[in-house]
Amino acid sequence: MNDKSSLPEVHFFNQALNDLGHSSVGEYLFKYLNNLKAKTYIIENKYIDKDYLIDFSNFYSRSFDIDEKFTTRLHFFSPFFSDKDLKRLLIDYDEKILEKLNSTYLGFVVIKPIHDSNGCPIIGRTVLKTYPLKDKGECRYFVTGLHNLSFFGIPLKIKALPFQTQDKAVGACATAACWIASHPLNDLFGIPKHSPFEVTEKSVVFPSLERNYPSEGLSLYQMKNYFNSIGLETEFIDVRNIHKYQDYTADDDIVTDVVRAYTKIKLPIIATLRLTGENNSAFHAAVISGYRHKHGTLKELYVHDDQIGPYSKVIPIGKFTEWDNEWVKNGEFSHLYVDHLIVPIYPKIRLSFARIYNIFLKKHKRNAEQFESTHGTKFTTTLYLMEVRKYKEFIWKHPCKDKEEVLTEHFPRFLWVIRYTYHGGLIMDYVYDGTSVFPKELRVIDFL
Repeated sequence: MNDKSSLPEVHFFNQALNDLGHSSVGEYLFKYLNNLKAKTYIIENKYIDKDYLIDFSNFYSRSFDIDEKFTTRLHFFSPFFSDKDLKRLLIDYDEKILEKLNSTYLGFVVIKPIHDSNGCPIIGRTVLKTYPLKDKGECRYFVTGLHNLSFFGIPLKIKALPFQTQDKAVGACATAACWIASHPLNDLFGIPKHSPFEVTEKSVVFPSLERNYPSEGLSLYQMKNYFNSIGLETEFIDVRNIHKYQDYTADDDIVTDVVRAYTKIKLPIIATLRLTGENNSAFHAAVISGYRHKHGTLKELYVHDDQIGPYSKVIPIGKFTEWDNEWVKNGEFSHLYVDHLIVPIYPKIRLSFARIYNIFLKKHKRNAEQFESTHGTKFTTTLYLMEVRKYKEFIWKHPCKDKEEVLTEHFPRFLWVIRYTYHGGLIMDYVYDGTSVFPKELRVIDFL
């Protein structure tokens, strides 16, 4: 017989802040879910979360004042329903009700049985629905994966990028960023996923002068060491030193070019950030999880920031090398700059971003600008990294010259594609071998 404390509890959403907690992240999650029009949440007591269980086993089980290995999971839905509705859902199998439940499911938040320095519960693994993909004539694109879960035996699915806040005991912001980034990497390359404790443990094999636990944060070298330890390389892009790209001009924005290039293949991008204020400064790490655009022009970034929340909005100050978001809005800091972008990649993607970016700027973007000045027609050029199967699927869905020949031609697994568009319409693709050390053009594809 079930202990009453383990039975699910149904509540109206307006009570959710009591269970999310009054940390800044808890309050952000409440606002975010309210924006998604959440109406009901259900408390799943005594939930065993794998990430927390590993951290508990390695760290918290040896703490004097922490003996709880169970977490609480909160499930959120857009319609209202009652205890009776939930009971009927659990007892009566109905395919149509299952479809409706999946279509109205907004995701879950795990609440750990540990607290931060302010006494607020720490937010654990969180998987929430994204903002709508289309909004007022603009489109959003997110790095997501499909998550299957059991809601008391009922199978639910949701597309999302997992999030959790930092837990200074087992890992600070850089650990949280690596943990978040590991999920799409698991989908793409089959690399293992680790708990925050395990991420820190693998990272600090490269030593620093700080204590390993409690964690004071990871250095750039330690973050790289984590990805190397799981069989990946890292593309390290120094946003502060763009002079090495000879054809880079004041009109270019390397952050938007990197975001469009790598999110196409659903690779996570870790941004290391420098925050400055009148009397203080800090360094931080977050994961770029998506963007909003109109005909390819970026209007907004979405960032998984472990001290703000998932899909937090970022708008540019001039360019996306400087951000305006909650860090600046709350007044603690006056400026937020992107210092570096770190992209974990598969070792067989040998053509580096620097080499293909120089080709992109010199041969394509400048040529498009020259054509515009001569003919008055504005082309947009965009750089993408793609897997061959996804690229051929794209070609199959669009008319192009010599389509049968293109589809049956052998290409390497990874491709760099430089695309010309006009007001969102396809014009031409230049396809490069992503597995080559030096830029090697494979084919030019003309769209009809």
